[in-house]
Amino acid sequence: AERERKLQARRDAKRGKPAPVAMAALPKEAFPVRIREVRITGGRLNFADLNVRPNFAAEIRKLDGTITGVSTAATDRAQVKLAGQVDEFSPATIEGELQPFAFDRYTDIGLKFDNISLPVFNPYSGRFAGYAIEKGKLTTSIHYRIEDRKLNATHKIRIDQLTWGEATAAAGEATLPVKFATVLLRDKDGVINLDLPINGTLDDPKFRVGPIIWQVVKNILVKAVTAPFALLGSLFGGSEEAQFVDFAPGAAALPDGAEARLKSLATGLVEKPGLSVDVPVGSVAALDGPALVEQRFASLRDIAQRAVVGPKDAAAPLVAFGTLTPAQQVAVLSALLRKQSGSVPKVPDPPPPPEGTPRAEAKALREAAAVAFLAAQARGGISIGAPELTALAEERARAVQRALLATPALEPARVFLVKNDKVAPQGNLVRFELALK
Repeated sequence: AERERKLQARRDAKRGKPAPVAMAALPKEAFPVRIREVRITGGRLNFADLNVRPNFAAEIRKLDGTITGVSTAATDRAQVKLAGQVDEFSPATIEGELQPFAFDRYTDIGLKFDNISLPVFNPYSGRFAGYAIEKGKLTTSIHYRIEDRKLNATHKIRIDQLTWGEATAAAGEATLPVKFATVLLRDKDGVINLDLPINGTLDDPKFRVGPIIWQVVKNILVKAVTAPFALLGSLFGGSEEAQFVDFAPGAAALPDGAEARLKSLATGLVEKPGLSVDVPVGSVAALDGPALVEQRFASLRDIAQRAVVGPKDAAAPLVAFGTLTPAQQVAVLSALLRKQSGSVPKVPDPPPPPEGTPRAEAKALREAAAVAFLAAQARGGISIGAPELTALAEERARAVQRALLATPALEPARVFLVKNDKVAPQGNLVRFELALK
């Protein structure tokens, strides 16, 4: 801090400005000051930022109020109560208390601005967002508390009906997708509420409130854009988990818990009217192909079992194939193969069992080998092509779509089925990755 003060003194000296006298350095016998009340009537408070192009300037007019109990005594605190207007319909208030001759020792001040027209901030929006602000209103409540040079500040910001206009000349400098972030952050009434806490110490020469606030805002925007499901999840529990839907290979049924998660996502989308969701349409041949073969094989085997073993009544339940005798299993699989290709291949002799194997066990091994061979031949005669995989992909996407649109308030036009690269293996499951747009 001392180094910073010295640097500032040098800069002031170059400008011909006399160095300020630090109150802490005044001798103890310095003349005490006590002012019971300072009244301000029809005052003005001006602010200008020349670091942006075009320059930004703001003014509080018709500033009225009092500052009471002004004193140099370290234990005294002045009471501040001021009110003014940024424009005719935008009131501003400043209230709190402070030690005016040692603000860094103690300050507790709140500022509130209502109904500020957002387009006045275009010098900043052009530089940092790359777009002009077409319309919107700002209401903010700011509270700064300093104790022994430690700052705790809060900035509660309400932005209503923010609408971006045309790209500005500085658009190339802006890297934040502010339009998408705006849609994510505002509620169904078009309102964005931000809470920006700032903490630090005035002894840190790098501590600057303005850049820190902007960095916090940037972090919020980046997080909203890069993790939109997490943002919705913070508002509507379960939405963050709805980004991924993991299907069993060959299956289009939603996994356990997916419907509840998709319902939470749909609720979040209702509250964010500008958002839509992309549901991928896809399959993974390496996982889904063998699973579909197994499903087809089981279906054909059941048909053959009814024909060979019974019951013939299609409404009657079948016994499990594995509970049939080996001879019955061979008969069922042989019938399936005749239906497939018109003939049954000769079952090769299995490898001889280990020496000393009991006859009954050796027979069971031969029968099991015959069943396995015939089943493999039947599976090999089943072909799964692109049409079957496409049908499965579409059925899965529709299952997700139905779960989302089970929430009546979500318009069907906001749910898109998209063929993209957002379907991939996840272990032994097929993962669908949803996207917010």
